Amino acid sequence: MIDETTVGILPESSGVYIFRDGDDQIIYIGKAKSIRDRVRSYFSEGSKDPKTARLVRQIDRVEVVLTESEKEAFLLENNLIKEHAPKYNINLKDDKTYVSLKLSLQHPFPGLYVTREIKDDGALYFGPYPHARAVRDVLNMLQRLYPIRRCRDSVFKKRKRPCMLFEIGKCIGPCSGQVDKAVYGAVVGEMVDFLSGKDEKVLKDLERRISEAAGAWNFEEAGMLKERYLAIKGMTEKQRVHEHFGKDRDVWAFSAAEGAMSIALLTFRKGILISKRQFRETRAVMPFQEALSSFLFQYYLTRFIPDEVILSEDIADLPHLEKYLKERKSAPIRIYGPGSRLSKDMAGLAVENLLQPEAVELDEAFKTSLHLKKQPMRIEAYDISHTHGKNPSGVMVVFQNFKATKSEYRVFHIRGPATMDDVAMMGEVLRRRLSDEKIRPLPDLLIIDGGKGHLSAAVKALKDSNIATDAISIAKDPRRKSMEDLIYLPMRKNPLPLPKASPVFKEIVRIRDEAHRFAISSHKKWKRKEDLSTAPGSRKK
Repeated sequence: MIDETTVGILPESSGVYIFRDGDDQIIYIGKAKSIRDRVRSYFSEGSKDPKTARLVRQIDRVEVVLTESEKEAFLLENNLIKEHAPKYNINLKDDKTYVSLKLSLQHPFPGLYVTREIKDDGALYFGPYPHARAVRDVLNMLQRLYPIRRCRDSVFKKRKRPCMLFEIGKCIGPCSGQVDKAVYGAVVGEMVDFLSGKDEKVLKDLERRISEAAGAWNFEEAGMLKERYLAIKGMTEKQRVHEHFGKDRDVWAFSAAEGAMSIALLTFRKGILISKRQFRETRAVMPFQEALSSFLFQYYLTRFIPDEVILSEDIADLPHLEKYLKERKSAPIRIYGPGSRLSKDMAGLAVENLLQPEAVELDEAFKTSLHLKKQPMRIEAYDISHTHGKNPSGVMVVFQNFKATKSEYRVFHIRGPATMDDVAMMGEVLRRRLSDEKIRPLPDLLIIDGGKGHLSAAVKALKDSNIATDAISIAKDPRRKSMEDLIYLPMRKNPLPLPKASPVFKEIVRIRDEAHRFAISSHKKWKRKEDLSTAPGSRKK
């Protein structure tokens, strides 16, 4: 711990102070108008909350960085927090829940990709979009209008011939020299204008190019441009229906209780609520208003900046944050505090979301949603794999407290004659597993990769073994083009209407996918071994 002599020689000017522990690790970074007064406050007499007291006990020395203004101190503090991630500061980890489109402008021939991670890498990002389906729809539409490449850079630099997308008109083939940089850049530039909402500019430019192409008797190009013009015009007319509803807004609610800070964000685009997110921070020892300022700075460092930001609480350094966001957005932005009428109207909704009870644990959600006898601690998932009835095998994957336990995975080679009857094979695998005293404990839940027939085989195997374990199955719906996943329960005719966005549904799909992966990899190994043993010149030992 540093003494009063050390504190007394600290400067009284503005800047950033850095606390290090006995191992010379940075444990906290803060800023102040007067560094000396702020640091002294940590060591003054009086009661402190447990986290601050724990921080003070670990401080071994302090470093300072002087700045010319409070704004400089604000920016430096947040950049240092982002770089060093001290354990007692708020450290917003990248939120990869929402997807965006990434245009790699740093490349001579930029590519367009879907990403969940936004980096300061020179690329241009569009979004975020509320769900992956929305991004796929946009991407498919863009491929029709602007056929730029989708391949990764590592594939692009090795390719000499154009891929299938070139053949079907969804890429103009920069990899094989089918187009030069100038023409490709013009297509990319128009797409950027379109994604940036500059619809009128795009349409006027297309009108001019259609006229020029027709005047030059280049009717094929004129027809292609006209199709693009009509498609964009149709889309922009549909979009204008929503534009009168409002601006792009982020509405924030904050609360601090029991040593933790809770945050809720409601995201509005064109006045329409598209998403809700919640954050919880338990480590920070910063004053509440400073913690909020630091959190918002980190959040908007790599994310879309809306027209308006509405806050339920006052924050420190509001003018500096607003100026920083304006500079990043290169456009006007308004931040409304709790005293504004707009904040009273809209932040109330965010506060209501913040005060909602926290979601139940996943095991309890499984029990409730799937009507199970008890919370599933041990889950086993089963899948069958074969090649047209040859080399059939079944696999068991194990999840303990929803974490894969790979040491307990098992493979069961089917002992009967070659068959295409997956249901019968599933029954054999389960009977062998349930009767094997070496494979214990018994599961709390079976997840079967298959439809109602597979589930019936599982229920029969459990009944024959006199074991009261729950079982469900998951299968693709063959009647729909989308081949969506359906959940089946015993004694229930129709699939369970479980929301696709629910944690339970996502977890079931994740477990099923792991069983499927293990089944395929195990089957390939067995088939390879079988092929080698029957190859000419080989001999069985």
